[in-house]
Amino acid sequence: MTTPVDLATKPPVAPPGSWTAAASWILAAAVLRAALSGLVPLLPDETYYWEWSRRLAAGYFDHPPGIALLIAAGTRLLGPTTMGVRAGPAIVAVLMHVASVVCAWQLAGRGPSGRRAATRAAMLVTLIPIASLGLVLATPDAVLFVSAMFALLGVERALASPLRSWRSLGWWTVAGIGLGAAFVAKYTAVLLPMGLVIACVAHPALRKRFAEPGPWLASVIALGLFAPVVVWNAQHDWVSFRFQLGHGFSPSSRGHPLSRELEMLGGQIGLASPILFLLMAGAVWFALRDGWRMRRDLEPADPMTRRFALAVISVAPLAFFAVSAWRRPVEANWPAMMYPSAILLLAANGQPWSYGRWWHRGQAFAAILLAIVAWQAATPILPIPPRKDPIARAHGWDTLAAAVDHSRQSDFLTGTVKRWVATDRYQDASELAFHLPDQPTVFALNLGGRTSQYDIWPNAYDRIRPGDGLVAAFDADAKGDSLAGVVGAWFAESQRGVTVPLRRGDGIITERRIWLYRIARNVPTRP
Repeated sequence: MTTPVDLATKPPVAPPGSWTAAASWILAAAVLRAALSGLVPLLPDETYYWEWSRRLAAGYFDHPPGIALLIAAGTRLLGPTTMGVRAGPAIVAVLMHVASVVCAWQLAGRGPSGRRAATRAAMLVTLIPIASLGLVLATPDAVLFVSAMFALLGVERALASPLRSWRSLGWWTVAGIGLGAAFVAKYTAVLLPMGLVIACVAHPALRKRFAEPGPWLASVIALGLFAPVVVWNAQHDWVSFRFQLGHGFSPSSRGHPLSRELEMLGGQIGLASPILFLLMAGAVWFALRDGWRMRRDLEPADPMTRRFALAVISVAPLAFFAVSAWRRPVEANWPAMMYPSAILLLAANGQPWSYGRWWHRGQAFAAILLAIVAWQAATPILPIPPRKDPIARAHGWDTLAAAVDHSRQSDFLTGTVKRWVATDRYQDASELAFHLPDQPTVFALNLGGRTSQYDIWPNAYDRIRPGDGLVAAFDADAKGDSLAGVVGAWFAESQRGVTVPLRRGDGIITERRIWLYRIARNVPTRP
C-alpha cells in the first residue's frame, strides 16, 4: 500500500519522448520564426550584412563572410526583400534544430532515453530566446549556431567511436567541416576547439584521441575553409582581426569590472530564461564533476567522457568573456557559443532534478517570456520608451527613405551631374540602401561614427566628382547640423531639408534631418 510519505518522497518520473513530439516542437519554432520574420522589419545590422551580400568577398571589417554568403543565397531565391534576407537564416535554423535533436538522441544512448533527450532538445531550442528569437535575424550568430551544432554532432560521434577507426575518422571529418563553417561565420567559433583541446589535455581518456589522425584531419579541414579569410585579412592590413581584438579587449572606463561581470551574467540569464539557464548550468557542472571524478576509470568512448568534453566546450566561452568583461563591457550574445553544448547536456541528463518540478517551471517561464518578447516584437505592449526599445531600431526607415527619395527629385539639385545619397553612420546608410526604391549605393561618411566596411569600399571621397550633387541624412541635433556644415564645404551650395521622425506606432524613436548639396567642388581625399 502506498502511503502519503511514499508519495511525497517518490522521485519524479521522466516524461516520455517521441519523434512526433520532437517534430512538433521543430515545426512550432519554424512557424514562430517565419511569423516574426514577416512582422519585424530588418534591423540596421541586418541591412548592413545585406550590403555585404551585394559585394561578396572572403572577409569584411567586422566578421568573416558566412552571413553575407547566406543572405546572398536567400536573396537569390526570394529577391532583395525582408523575407529574402532572412530566408537563409530561417532554413539553417531548422537544420540546427534537427542537428540538436539527433545529437541529443545519440548522446543519451538512443532507445527510450534517446527519444526523451531528442524531445527535450527540440523543446529547449524552441523555448530558449537566444535559439528561437535570435535565429529570426540575419546575423552571424545564425550561421555560427548551425555550424557549431553540426561540429558538436561530429565531435560527439567521433568521441563515441573506437580509437583509430574509420568511423571515428569519418565523424572527425564532419566535425572539421562544421568547425570550418563556424570559423567562416564568426571569430568566436575558435572557442569551440579551444574548449575541446583543454578537455583532451586535462582528461586522460580524451588525451588518447591525440594519437589518432581524426582530430588532426578535422583541424586541417577547418583551417583550410578558414584560409581565405586569413588571406583577405593579410591583404587588408589585418583590419578585421585587429578590430575584433580591440573590440573585445581594449580597456573601457564604463562601469566597474564587477558590475560588468554581473551585467554579462544577467544577459546570459535573459538570453536563456532564468530557470532553464540554471538547469543548463547544473547539467554542465555535473558533467564536469562526474567526468573528472571518474577520469582514471573511463574509456575514451564512454558517455561520461563525451559529456565531460561537451561541458568544457560550454564553459570555455563563458570563461573567456568573463575575462574580457573585466576590461570592457561584453554584449549579451558574445558568449553564445556556450549554449549548443549546454542544451545537449541538459536534454540528455537523466537525473531526477533535470526533469522534475523545476524543469516544468522552467518550461512554463520560458514559454511566457518567449510569448511576451514575440508579442513585443510584433507590436509594442511593454512600457519601454521607443528610444530604449531595441526592437524599435528596425522601424521608421521606410519613412526616411521616402523623404530622401523625394529630396533626390528636388529642383535644387537641377544641373548636378549625378545625385548621390549619404549618411554619417553605417546603420543609416545600409537601411537607406535597402529601403530606397532603386536600392542605390549609399555612402557612410563616418565623420562622427566608428570605422566600418564602408571605409574599405570605394566611398564618397573616391566617387563624388566635380559637378555632382548629394542628399545626406544626419541626426536632427546640433552635432548632426555641425557634420552637415562640414559636408557643405565640399559643395558650391547647400540647403537644409525636412526633419523626419522615425516612429514605431505613435512613439518617436529618433529624428533625422535631410540636407541637399549641389555642384561638388572641394571633396577631400580619403582620410
